[in-house]
Amino acid sequence: MLDIILLAMLAAFILLRLRSELGKKTGNEPLPPAAPRPGRDGAKPVVEADFEDVSARDDTVIDMEENSALRKGYQDIRRADSSFDVPTFVGGARSAYEMILEAFWSGDKETLRTFLDDSVYNQFTAAIEAREQNGYQLDNRLVDIAEADIVEAKLEGKTAELIVRFKAEIIAVTKDGEGNLVEGNLSEAVEVNDRWTFARDTRSRDPNWLLVATRAG
Repeated sequence: MLDIILLAMLAAFILLRLRSELGKKTGNEPLPPAAPRPGRDGAKPVVEADFEDVSARDDTVIDMEENSALRKGYQDIRRADSSFDVPTFVGGARSAYEMILEAFWSGDKETLRTFLDDSVYNQFTAAIEAREQNGYQLDNRLVDIAEADIVEAKLEGKTAELIVRFKAEIIAVTKDGEGNLVEGNLSEAVEVNDRWTFARDTRSRDPNWLLVATRAG
């Protein structure tokens, strides 16, 4: 009988210990749900299986830009066009700068028509025609685009406008109809500074921007 009583007491003691341990973590429990990961460009966090279009939340994008006026301009443009992206635009502007210059130098009016609005196109074609009437031809070459920076950004109505300052090195040579050098030096590059204004109707399905103004500086 004593043995039975001792075994019963031992079993009760073990049961009490087990019950006191209930609810404590053992290290083998399922992991808690993963914390939401940050959205792109600082947008509010989204869960992995969230199929909501994050790019449409234009008011949550934070531009890493010190100039407050530029930040506001970017935000205004993005509200009208959620696809607007600063690095993508700058890359396109650099390419446009090169193609427009080369088209102007070679007298390629068809290419210029693609990139310029009517007023700038008329200015460029008038310069080409004057050059041709004088029998001159350009042998210019773009050596390098050292800088391409947005210096102004705004939304006028539904039209977005961005001014880009370009700093480039160009070999500028003018020859006559017989190929004789009139001006410039083939072995010497000159630095040029341009401010070009690009514009786009944010309601348009055409993603391209047009050059609407140019000036030096």
